[in-house]
Amino acid sequence: MNTRYTVVHFGPMNERHVAEEREILAPIGADLLAAPRPTTPEEILRYARDAHGIIAVSGPFTREVFQGLRRCRVLVRTGVGVDTVDIPAATEAGVAVVNIPDLWTREVATHALTLLLALARKVKGLDRAVREGRWRTALEPPIPHLYGQTLGIVGLGRIGRAFARRARGCELHLIAYDPYIPPSVFQEEGVEPVSFRDLLRRSDFISIHVPLTPETRHMFNEAAFRMMKPTALLVNTARGGVIDEAALIRALREGWIGGAALDVLEQEPPDPSNPLLQMENVLLSPHVAYYSDKAVEGLPRRCAEEVARVLQGRMPLHLVNPQVAERLSLRP
Repeated sequence: MNTRYTVVHFGPMNERHVAEEREILAPIGADLLAAPRPTTPEEILRYARDAHGIIAVSGPFTREVFQGLRRCRVLVRTGVGVDTVDIPAATEAGVAVVNIPDLWTREVATHALTLLLALARKVKGLDRAVREGRWRTALEPPIPHLYGQTLGIVGLGRIGRAFARRARGCELHLIAYDPYIPPSVFQEEGVEPVSFRDLLRRSDFISIHVPLTPETRHMFNEAAFRMMKPTALLVNTARGGVIDEAALIRALREGWIGGAALDVLEQEPPDPSNPLLQMENVLLSPHVAYYSDKAVEGLPRRCAEEVARVLQGRMPLHLVNPQVAERLSLRP
């Protein structure tokens, strides 16, 4: 008798994406259940307690969740970050955690450069001035030049490297901090390796491209901001928790740094009282750096194929916790 599987996709999803995932999963005997985006462990277990596979945009995948899942073999995160997943608990429960780290690389790198240029050129204020009928008085110096300035990149992984290639066209001097990347990569990308402290002190612009981990949480804190140039501009398209938001607000208010462009925040969406929403030297976007029509178009297939691989005993393309491979008897 053939085994039947249940796969839960925690939304949001459109009908075309649902149909595409069902088409891929049906041949292996898997039924797809579309569920709303969960905000609590109880909501995850309500839909997925007996599921064999889970696809999730986000959600609190805590130890409580993994202890409550009875049949789950694979959890696929639709993006890069797995900071909402308790990886040790998943590993103990024998659940393969899979991410999709390569689908959004170009989009995030492009968005980071867009934010940097818009912040440096004060596009937000210029646009508003023209709409208000101010033309000659629209320009409000200082506006920095980019050529010859120093750009610090924190994290030289896939996205950090893609960002560096784009930024090089602006004639910036590129430096980067990443203790996990070999020197050969820095050399190949034409990026000078530096310590985090030196990056903070030397950079005219800084762009963050690291995952949120215990090591990187609040790495941009009061001490870090006090080391930066008072004219420095900070861009974050990674995770909100990499920045201590209270310290950032103080740094912006008191002039420790020049400005910030943020696609991610510690609380999303932000509280209406968040001071960042009222600051002229802050540029915000709503965690959309990953998006393009083309990138999103490929997501359902990638996620469903990864689930199918694991349920069929095959190794997924991007296994976050390789310790479970032997336990699940995953083969190449």
